[in-house]
Amino acid sequence: MIGTGRRIKDESPPVVFFGGYDPLYPRNSIIRKGLERIGVVTGECRASTKRKVHTRYPVLAWKYLSGKKGKILFVPDFRHKDVPLAYILSRVTGGKVVFDPLVSRYETRVLDRGDASDGSAQAWHNRNIDRVSMSLADLVLADTGAHANFYSSEFKIPRRKIETLYLGFDDEIFRPAPAPPVEKIVKVLFYGSYLPLHGVETIIEAAGLLDSHTLEITLVGGGQTFGQVKERANGLRDGAVIFREFMSQNELVETISRSHIVLGVFGTTPKTGMVIPNKVFQAMAVGRPVITAGTPAIEEIFRPEHDILTIPAGNPKALADAVERLAEDGGLRNRIAENGSQAVCDRFNPPRIAEKLLSLLEHEGIFISSTFDR
Repeated sequence: MIGTGRRIKDESPPVVFFGGYDPLYPRNSIIRKGLERIGVVTGECRASTKRKVHTRYPVLAWKYLSGKKGKILFVPDFRHKDVPLAYILSRVTGGKVVFDPLVSRYETRVLDRGDASDGSAQAWHNRNIDRVSMSLADLVLADTGAHANFYSSEFKIPRRKIETLYLGFDDEIFRPAPAPPVEKIVKVLFYGSYLPLHGVETIIEAAGLLDSHTLEITLVGGGQTFGQVKERANGLRDGAVIFREFMSQNELVETISRSHIVLGVFGTTPKTGMVIPNKVFQAMAVGRPVITAGTPAIEEIFRPEHDILTIPAGNPKALADAVERLAEDGGLRNRIAENGSQAVCDRFNPPRIAEKLLSLLEHEGIFISSTFDR
C-alpha cells in the first residue's frame, strides 16, 4: 500500500481544486484520486466550464470565501484565466496557488494548431495569458521536463518555480489485459482528437506502404485534421484503414485490449517534442506495445527498444517498418509490451503521482512535514 501512513491533521481540506475545470478530465481525475487514496483530503471550488470569466469569477469567489479554505488552491489544466482570481483569494486567506496548466495557450493555439499566426495580436494575447498565469502561481507543474524548460524560456518564468509531474494513468480504468492471439490479422490502433501534434497523416501514409491483408489499422476519434486525413485515405486500397468515431471509455478500453499494437504521436510541430500523451501511458498500462515519435519528452522516462519503439517524427516509412517489425516478431512485441506495462504500472499510477506531487509541495515549502501524521 502506497503512502497509507499519511493523514492530514487539519479538518479543512489542504488541497482545493479551483476553477472552471472538468473534474473528469484524466489529469484532474488521476491527481485527485491519487491524493485521496494516500489519505489527503481534497476540496472543490468549481464553476461550470461553460461560464465566461465575468460570470465565473463571482461564483468562484463566493464559493471559496463562504466555504472551507484550503492551504493550496490547485488550479487544474487549461484554467489559465482562473489563476489571477486564485492568486487574489490566496493572498486574502493565506494560501498558496499551484497551477497545473498542462499546456501553454500560445504553444497550442499558435505553434501547434495554427489558429493565429505568430506575431499576431491573438498570439500576443495568448502568450500574455500564459506569462501572467504562470508568474502569479507559487508553483507551476509541467507534464514533462521538456515542457518545463519551454515554459521557463518562452515566458521568462524562473526554472526553479516549475516542477515536473508526469501524466500517469488511471489504474481503475486501464488495467493489464492478456494480449489477444494473433490469427491472420495483427490489429493496430490509434485514438485521439486529430491535433497536428498527433501526425495522423503520417499514419495514413504508412498504411499505404503496409499489407492490408495481414494488418488492420483502426483510427478512433476526430478533430482538426480529420477532414484532411480522410481525404488522404481515399487514395488507399480498400481495407487499409478503418475509421471509427469517438467511443465511450469502456469501449475504448475494450478496443485497446483487442489490439496488438497502439500508435502514439508522429507530428512535427514543436509540441510533439514536449509531451507524453495520455494514450501512451494508457496503452502501456493495458500491456500493449507502443510506437511513437522519438522525442526528448518520451526519452525522459522511457527507453527505446526496451519499453517502447520510437521513430523519427513525421516519417511514414520508418513507421511502416516499425509496425511490420512488431507484427512479424511476437517475441519482440511481447517484450516491449511487458516492459512498458511494468514501467508505467510501477511508477505512474494515481498514488505514485500523488506521492510525487506531495514531495514537490514539501520541497517547495508549500506543504510542511507537520501537516501529516507519518
